[in-house]
Amino acid sequence: MANPDVSPRPARWPRRLAVAALLVGLLLMSVFAWRAWRQHDYQTRLATGEIQVDTLRGWMTLSYIERVHGVPETQLRQALGLPASGGGDLSLHDWFDAQGIDPLEGRKKVEALILQRRLAAQEPGR
Repeated sequence: MANPDVSPRPARWPRRLAVAALLVGLLLMSVFAWRAWRQHDYQTRLATGEIQVDTLRGWMTLSYIERVHGVPETQLRQALGLPASGGGDLSLHDWFDAQGIDPLEGRKKVEALILQRRLAAQEPGR
């Protein structure tokens, strides 16, 4: 016969499962909130015309930058001190390595050209 003074022990796994599900949900919510905030921040900086060095990637080629940002490849080559022709398939990273250009300084030069181009496009009468 069972002892009436001893109550059966409640199962703990449903409670642990609920706590684990809550923690996973909070983690997922935090990750997606962080991603949404970063996207919003990026879009805000993009809308104001601000260009950050981190928006230029080492894999980008000169022709890609010309297509996306409208800066002629000849201007890019001149600003970076690159040969007038050849190496069309080389990325910024490859050009910087081949020419001994500091990547941060090279990106700043490209960034300055992009900003000049955007400011010129925003001038009235254009």
